[in-house]
Amino acid sequence: MRGTKERRPGLTAKYLTNPFAAYTVGFLIALAVYSLGYSDLYPPLEPSLVCFLLTTCVASGLLAGAVANISMTSEYGHESLGASICIFLVIVGVFAAEVIVNGGIPLLQLAAGGDVNYQEFGIPTVHVAFIGFADFYAVYWFDLYVLGRGKSFLALSAAACSTSLLIVSRGAFIITLLAFIFVYVQRRGLNRKLFLGFAVFVGAILWGFALVGDLRTQGATGESIILTIGAASDSFVNSNVPTEVFWPYLYVSSPLANLQLNVTNRVATDTPATYFALEFLPDFVSKRIVSEATIAESTPLRIVNELTVSTMYGRAFFLWGWAGLLLSFAYFTTISLACLKMLQGSKYYVAACSILSSLAFLSIFDNMYVFAGGVTQVLVALLLLVFERRDLRFLESHV
Repeated sequence: MRGTKERRPGLTAKYLTNPFAAYTVGFLIALAVYSLGYSDLYPPLEPSLVCFLLTTCVASGLLAGAVANISMTSEYGHESLGASICIFLVIVGVFAAEVIVNGGIPLLQLAAGGDVNYQEFGIPTVHVAFIGFADFYAVYWFDLYVLGRGKSFLALSAAACSTSLLIVSRGAFIITLLAFIFVYVQRRGLNRKLFLGFAVFVGAILWGFALVGDLRTQGATGESIILTIGAASDSFVNSNVPTEVFWPYLYVSSPLANLQLNVTNRVATDTPATYFALEFLPDFVSKRIVSEATIAESTPLRIVNELTVSTMYGRAFFLWGWAGLLLSFAYFTTISLACLKMLQGSKYYVAACSILSSLAFLSIFDNMYVFAGGVTQVLVALLLLVFERRDLRFLESHV
């Protein structure tokens, strides 16, 4: 820190800022929200499914305690602002090239009333690596700022993070923002100011969900449409809860409803090969080895077409039943532990751990550990780790 004493986080902060704690908190929140019973669409959760989810939460809670004492990071020493600026210029250059290829910036094109598919933005292959590179450095530079390395790193972080927003990649943007929160807690611990800021952040996100929902349902008619789509229960309609709250309620709870629907009504035969390809490999790899028809056929059952996600376990169950659920949790556990162990003592540990925690928390929606916008950030951290250790060996050999 420059002129200030760095605040050390307590054990509670360390316990809450790893992927296992994030998984536990995420699914407990989803179960609590589901229990409100605001939608008549939702089937009751079967005891077997609730037992499975609670058991994985307990196991994750124990693992969170086990990894809480992992050394967060080695000493940073001097971090070159000049080197970071050079990296940022590379990010700007690649982004500019992608904008030229795309013919414009998706966010601005949408604002102008254009018909834009953000998934088609960018230079093939290059774009996947670019998103992971830019978003990882956004988190890493934010970590440097929190450590007191100067506001220049905050500016670099904000600019790098904005690339996901400009291309309307909502998933990658939310992953990065949540990672910022995990970084802050790991470095500074828990305090009232943080809770207030987090409350404001969550409120803004929920408001954003409601706004996007209203836009998608044509504004003025949005209120009645969303209550119809979500089959709002009498308990919600007769309550004093604002209609805008129904949007985030559906976002958080509908994945569990879709998961339960698959547990109850699945008739598909087990397809282990497809399961491993789609649930273990990053999506930018699996889509090149699995046909579009097979991917479409692997879509889990939905209570309504508008509610598309079914937690990290929905497609796993659809493809391989209970074995798929157990293997998916084992995969999440193994990948998380392996990454944390490999990055132990690295200056990239806090940033990478925060990204993994963000992915784990968002697993209440989908299998984020294969989502390109998230997994590539972790791959970038592991790649940088190779160079970090090579440089360390070089320095040690010349001392």
